[in-house]
Order: sequence, then structure tokens, then C-alpha cells
Amino acid sequence: MGWIIGFAVILAPSLIGLTFAVRTARRVGKAERAMRVLAARPGWQRIERGKDGEEWAGYAGHFPWLLRTRHGITVTGPLSDHQVTVDSRYEQISRRDQHWLIVCFDLRGSGPNLRLERHWSAAELNLTFPKDLPYLTMSDDSAGTAERFYASDLPKRLVRFAGPAVSFRENGACFVYPLPEIVDLDKLLEELAGLLPDLAALARDAAREDEADNT
Repeated sequence: MGWIIGFAVILAPSLIGLTFAVRTARRVGKAERAMRVLAARPGWQRIERGKDGEEWAGYAGHFPWLLRTRHGITVTGPLSDHQVTVDSRYEQISRRDQHWLIVCFDLRGSGPNLRLERHWSAAELNLTFPKDLPYLTMSDDSAGTAERFYASDLPKRLVRFAGPAVSFRENGACFVYPLPEIVDLDKLLEELAGLLPDLAALARDAAREDEADNT
């Protein structure tokens, strides 16, 4: 009996790793199928290379640490009044593949910068914040932005949509996830697009407060 228990203890890490790999492969498969369906729609297309012959990297100005990852599938097309690009990327960490889903909206002239970092994305910047908070807010008026952010319904809405890290810049908005369970990609994109006006307002408020402090 003892040898059976010992054998099970030895096998346990391998079985856990195998289970994780199977679940990850299932999530990746569902996400890639959903992205191919998008690419087949009118106005949408799959991007293999940009006009310059390089991989699409519209996320780089938002989350430059993703440049170390490898390209999966990229599709782009219209959504409401925006052009949106959906990208999957991956990297190998400790013999496991970590997959990322990136959703970037083209919002030319969208205004000031705003970042909403998750614990895992803040770690990429060597930053930490209290574990009981879901987001670290970063702007020209970080303290005021944090107060307004947590007084709004944005934290709950973001966590409900799988809790992406968010970067809002003058050239657009970008959401990044450790690959979530994709139930309905269309709904996810629509819900993210619905967040844009409130995120833009939060960024503008931060800029106004910063200007007031400097006058």
C-alpha cells in the first residue's frame, strides 16, 4: 500500500501539469476558432504580416513586455465606430505555454494616458500594490484617478469581463488577458467597446486635475 501512495505522490505533479496543459489547449482552441470566425466576416481579415512585413505589434506602445512573446493569430475589422484588432500570443514559462489575448481599439485623438494594471501586469513593471485591490491605477493624477475609479462601477465591470489589464493612450485603447475562457467573443468585444466612453472620461478627468494642480 505504501508504494502505491508513494507512486501517486511522484505522479501527482505530472498529472497536475497534464491537466493544466489540456485545459490550456482547450481554451486556445476555442479562442482561435472564434477568431477565425471573425476573420471570415465582411470587413474582417486575418493579418499575417503588416505593411512593413513585420508582425502586427499595435500592443507594443501599451504593453511593451509582450514583445518577448510569439505570434499566434491576429484578426482585425470594424466594431461599431471603431477598428479593432484581436491578437493571440504565447510564450513558454517553466516548460508551460502561457497564452495571451490582446484586444486593441483604434481611437485616434482619444486623449490622455491611463493605465489600469492587474497584479500580474504590474509585476512586469516591477510594481506591487495591495492584494485586496484588483487594479493599480496609473495616470497624471494617480491618487485622484484611483478615488474616481473605485467610486465607479468600472472595477466590477472589468472583473466581470475576466479582468484585463488596460492601457488607454492617444492612439487607442488596449486590453490584455492571460487567455480567458472564451464563451462568446462577439459579446466580449462589444462589452469592451462599451467600456471605452467611461475609460476616456476617467482619463480626461485625470488630465484636468493634473492641469489644475500645475496652474
